[in-house]
This record gives sequence, C-alpha cells and structure tokens, in this order.
Amino acid sequence: MAMTLLRLEIPMTLSRMHRLVAATLCVLATGAVTVCDPGPEPGHLATAHQMGPVAYRDPAGGISPDGRFLAYTQGRELLVRELATDEVRSLGLAPSQLRYVTWHPDSDRLLVHERSFNRRRQAWFVYDLESGAKGTMWGTGYSSELPPPSTLLELSWAPDGQSLVGVVRNARVSRVWRIGTDGTSGEVVAESLSLSYPVVAPTGEVACVERYGGVQHLRYPCAQPRVHWLDGHQPYGHVAFSRDGAKIYYAAPNDDGVLELWSRPVGGGEARQLAVAERDAYGPAVTADGDIVYRSQHYMVSLSAVPADGGPARRITTFQSETPTWSPDGTEVSFTFGRWRVATDDVLYPDIDQHIGIVDAASSSPRSAPDRIVRSSWSEDQGMHWCPNGRWITYHSHIGGTDDIYLIPADDPSDPRIISAEGHETGWPRWSPDGRWIVFPSYTRDAAGARKSFLYVIPADQETGQTLPQRAVDLGNFRHDALQAEWTPDSEGLVFEAAEGAGRKALYMVPRQGGTPERFHEWASDQVHSGIAVSPDGAWVAYIGPDSAGFFQVYRVSLGGGVAEQVTMDPTRKTQPAYDPTGKWLAYTVFSYEARFWRLGG
Repeated sequence: MAMTLLRLEIPMTLSRMHRLVAATLCVLATGAVTVCDPGPEPGHLATAHQMGPVAYRDPAGGISPDGRFLAYTQGRELLVRELATDEVRSLGLAPSQLRYVTWHPDSDRLLVHERSFNRRRQAWFVYDLESGAKGTMWGTGYSSELPPPSTLLELSWAPDGQSLVGVVRNARVSRVWRIGTDGTSGEVVAESLSLSYPVVAPTGEVACVERYGGVQHLRYPCAQPRVHWLDGHQPYGHVAFSRDGAKIYYAAPNDDGVLELWSRPVGGGEARQLAVAERDAYGPAVTADGDIVYRSQHYMVSLSAVPADGGPARRITTFQSETPTWSPDGTEVSFTFGRWRVATDDVLYPDIDQHIGIVDAASSSPRSAPDRIVRSSWSEDQGMHWCPNGRWITYHSHIGGTDDIYLIPADDPSDPRIISAEGHETGWPRWSPDGRWIVFPSYTRDAAGARKSFLYVIPADQETGQTLPQRAVDLGNFRHDALQAEWTPDSEGLVFEAAEGAGRKALYMVPRQGGTPERFHEWASDQVHSGIAVSPDGAWVAYIGPDSAGFFQVYRVSLGGGVAEQVTMDPTRKTQPAYDPTGKWLAYTVFSYEARFWRLGG
C-alpha cells in the first residue's frame, strides 16, 4: 500500500496549552507523600481531530519505543508522524473504525484493531511502517484453544516482542490472556469481573487495572490481589513502566474527576505529579531514552444559530451544550449540557454528567449557563423535544438501567415515565406536528453481535400524555442503518438519514405506516450521528457534511432532492441542526474534539 506524504501544521503559539498542561507538583488531598517541584514543560507533538461528539471516544495513538514516531488515528485514517522532521505519512483509510493502536518493540510495526461498521466483524491487523503493507495479526496457524482474535481487546506487546497481552470481556467475567506472537499457544494470566488495559512490565510480569466496588485499582502482578501502595489513587486507562521497571506511570482523577498524570516507585513511595490538563492528562508511554509521552483531551461544544438561507451566525451558548431543539413558540432552545467525555466516562458510561437545560432563544448575548434545568440525573439524558402544544417533553435517558425514551409534563419533570421498550443505543425522539406520534431510532443486535438501527413510532396524546406501545416502522428490505428521523409537515411521512457504510450517508423518505424508503440525496461523511432537520414548510432538509477544507458545515437540500446549498461557512465543526418554528433560523452544535499528544523529557 503506497503511503501519502502530508505536512503537519503545528500552531506557532502554544503558551496557553503549555500553561494548562505544565507539570504542577503538589500535596495530595489524600495525604499521600508527594514531591513539589515545577517540573519540565511538555512539548506538543501532534493533534488528532475526532469526527463528532456523539458515538465517539478518543482518537487512538502512541509513541514508538525508539521515540522516533508518533502514530495516531483520525477518523478511519492511520497517520504516522516522524518527530525529527514533522513529516506525516498516511497509511491509508481503513474500511472500518480504528479503535486501538500499539507499537511492536522494534518500532517498525503497528498493531491496529479495526471494527466493521455494523460491528459484526473486528480483527487485529499489522502495518509495516516502511512499506505501509497491511496484514492480519494471526493466520491459519492460530490455535483453536485460544480465544478468537476478534474477542481480544486492548492488546499490547511484551517488551521482548515474543508475546502479547489482551483482555476478553463479557457480562460475567474478564480474562487477561498472554498469547505468543505466532498464535500457537497462550495462557490466562488473571480472571475477575472487570479487568482492563493489561501491560507487560520490563520484569516480565503483567499489570492490569481492575474495577471493584465502583473503584479503580491497580493489580501488579495482575494475577495477584489489587495493590494498596497507590495511596488512594484510582488508575484509569493504560499504565506504563520506566525502562528499568522501578517506576510506574498512571493517570488518576482529582477531586473534580479530571485525570492527572503521576509517577510513583513500584511498591510504594513518594508520588510525583507530572502533568495536568484542562480536561484530562492520561495514556502514558515511555520511550527508550526515558521520555514520557501522554495525551490530553480538548473538548468543547456550544450552540449557535444561522439564518436558514445563510448569513452571519450568532452564538446561543458559551458553555458545554449540544443537541438543540426549539420550543413550539420559538422563544426557547433546549439542549444537553454537562462535563461529559472526561476519560473516566468511558468506564462509568452511561452514568455520566449529561443533563437537559433551556435558554432564552431571543437573548441579545450568548448564555453562559442554563436559564432553566429540566433534568439533572446521575445518568445520560439527551435529545429533549416538546410536543406541539408545549405540555409534554420527551427525551432519551439511561435512568433505571434502561436505554429508552421517557415522557414528563413540561411543568413537572420529577416523575419520568418510560414509553419505549428494550432500547439499545436509542436515539433522539421527535413529536409529529399534529401531536399524535413520537418517532425515534433504536438498534437491535443479532447473535453474531452485528447491530442495525430501525425506526419506531409511539402513538401519543399531547393533551393527556397517554401513549400506546411502540411499533416498528416497516422499511421492507432496507439494508442500512436508519438514524435520526424527522416529520413531514402533514405528520404522514418520515424523513431520515441513513448510514450506508463507512463514510457514506443518504437521506430517505418513507410513509409513517411504512413502505419502501425513497432515497433522494447522498453525500460523503464520517460523522455518523450528525442529525437532520426538516423546515416547517417541508421545503428543505438540513444536514451536516464536510466542506472542501474538511470542516463539517450545515447544508440544506430540497425535500425530494436537488442541488445542496451550503448554509454555514466559518471554519468550525458543526453537527445536529434544528429549524425554529418559523423556518427562519437553524440552530446547531459547534464542536471541537481533539486528542493532543505531549512529550516530557525523562
């Protein structure tokens, strides 16, 4: 596979970033022994951009053991930067999602985990750094007595390159395996309810992270009980060891839940805080010369609005907020808000910091906090939508261990009522203009683990709030994932976006009662759950797509098809458009989702 040469543009001024992530050593509130020292200033290596704020985690990546290369993912693309020259090589676009990246100890190969779009297939592939050639990690010689390679997660190489360690998880147990590179033999290293991120130390022992009693613990060796010499620190994500195995590097949350980077002698002793970032500092790796490479996360979402036919945009919010919808009279905008997507949320999901709020849509200045809070729970709340007469609110939530649609009176959110059933990755609900129906998407999974999204409709009475059981919208032999759905003005038809494969999206129409979906627009985009909106008069459908520079913009196309028009022009990334009741404005989410890689001198 030929490699494409790129140039990575690094910002000339990173003083603010450096101040945010500069090492700050302090005394722990837990009373653990620490060292107070200003520490070295980290150097910025690269920034990877994520495709969207919904259904994504972090770009994967890491430093080569010899310290010469940084590999990282950006969407479906695998990039390798040579640190001495700033040259970036693309190893090509994968046909599937890239989830994990780990280096071989010789620094000339990359092990990459891919998962197919429908999640039916996942596999590990080896990329040769010099040629860009790609091959499967294990072939026909792989032992049938070992776990299928598709079930192995979070693989990492042993320092001698002779074996790998990874974890196999299901709802009942986690097992850490150590498997030879030829795939002919292996053994279970440890077993427990919840194990993650195994790594082989220079001593040859395997370390791992265990979640027990709602708390993160280090097990080193992984086969033995959890250690107590971290003095109350909870490790999240990968840990790393110094080249002699005497020190361990890990990320642990402070009192605000933000991960900080620490080092400590193995077996106990004074802890040294190495880095702190605006959101998280985590994912340490150690090079042969003792340098420490880690990442930080930059994540910001806010709301803006633009005239529906284009023009200057205006900001609605300045705090973390997304998924806008308008009140029936157009005076208010609802949204999801909170500090979610801190790295710890991946472990706690869906018990994350997501709530529902409202702001005045006509405010002369952007709001820095919600004017009203509709829902504030310990679990994910998203996608609020008013019924046409404003009496009822429906939204998606995981409260009670579900993944479903809930209903509350607009003036009393205290007693939510579940109105859907057996949801899985359920999407955002939408009331029909006549107030008689609620549509939402949700996934099903087959025995092989493949998933597919369908549309469901709930009969509803906007006067009383009474609902009837959901029914699936019959889409015939429709092969693709039906994602966000919106109503036509007469409440008889549904317009929905579909993901037709990696990087391919399309718009469809179908009657509410079901039928053969009619495809009327297509475009290329790797932002899957970007949402759509139908104008109140039914003339336009707004959607999200990349412009020529790669920025996600708001577009609109005539309902039924035609030439698409770009509505927004500024160089920011956008998602989740929503028409106001007059059709004059389009609200949307502006997002910045980046993984920034840093290097600290050893």
